[in-house]
Amino acid sequence: MIKNSRTLGLTLALAVAGATLAACGDAGTASSGDHTRSVVVFMPPGSDNYLAEWQRGARAEAQKLGIDIKILENQFSQPEQDTQVQQQLGSGSKPDAYIWWPVDNAAGLASLKKLHDSKVPTFQTNQNPDSRGLEYIVAYAGVDDTQNGDVSGQLAVQARDKLKESGAPLHSAGGNAIAITFPAGYGATQDRMTGFKKRIDGTGIQVIAEAPAGFDQTTGYKIGAQLIAANKAKGIDIVYAENDALADGAIQALEEAGYQPGKNVAVVGGNCHGDFSNLQAGKQFGTGLQAASLEGQYTVDVVNTYLKTKQVKDGEARPEASPDKAPTVDSVSRYNFIPNPMVHSNEVQSTSLWGHKMTDLCTY
Repeated sequence: MIKNSRTLGLTLALAVAGATLAACGDAGTASSGDHTRSVVVFMPPGSDNYLAEWQRGARAEAQKLGIDIKILENQFSQPEQDTQVQQQLGSGSKPDAYIWWPVDNAAGLASLKKLHDSKVPTFQTNQNPDSRGLEYIVAYAGVDDTQNGDVSGQLAVQARDKLKESGAPLHSAGGNAIAITFPAGYGATQDRMTGFKKRIDGTGIQVIAEAPAGFDQTTGYKIGAQLIAANKAKGIDIVYAENDALADGAIQALEEAGYQPGKNVAVVGGNCHGDFSNLQAGKQFGTGLQAASLEGQYTVDVVNTYLKTKQVKDGEARPEASPDKAPTVDSVSRYNFIPNPMVHSNEVQSTSLWGHKMTDLCTY
């Protein structure tokens, strides 16, 4: 399995902080006697397709386990999320656990500390924890965005090699790449770029420009068009978009600028995001199967297991990318990562993860 220096460093830091972690609530099943376990989630809005799918997976698993789940959304606003934390803590109602999905890892640290200080066990999801906030969480459950970037980097190298084999001319010895990322300040933005750049290091691929966009096709098109216009004279061989919605926008911008994605320029995505058209047509070379609903499901499973066992092991849990069934979460590690298998354009219909077809997991 893939590991990286950042993750290992955070694991060591969590081991040191482990002795200070505290929790409350009774051990046992999700529903024990008259007490039904409850979880409150703080996260950006379900108006984003990925986040809506995460919520769907989390709600379904909570219902299956007999857990009451309350999701407090913000409009990608850290101040709004901070206010929601203050209101929740001021209500006098304590759930059995909090799940924290920050808008901005660094800016949200004060609110994360307040959740921790309430003595309710707090878990972070989707965004790798800021090193300064490690002592405030029990564990992390969700994606490994550095690994996600690593997978995209592998795809970029493969796509570059395919361009060379087809006779398409490269604009530098190893190929020129541009990158369209998530918003600045969002945790996954830098983590994915870190994994991407580390993987392409030494391959000759040069990232000649990168710019933050958003999460959707519209911003992918807007920022893609700007980057293409600014760098067309240098030559563009590879476009890396941190998710496939951004990739769809970039492909539209490339075609309008006279490029032929899949023939004289390669596009790689970060994770599937609801539309397979360009991927299956070969205009996009490949992506990662980061399933939003399975991330929500797995995060709830991790929280539920902790509430039953009150135990956390040092190190990482990385369940296998089994096509057939989801893993049984019988223990909790400091880091609990869902898989992100690589998928090429011709593999979409044949790929499954944890008992679900990719076409079902990624169509939303």
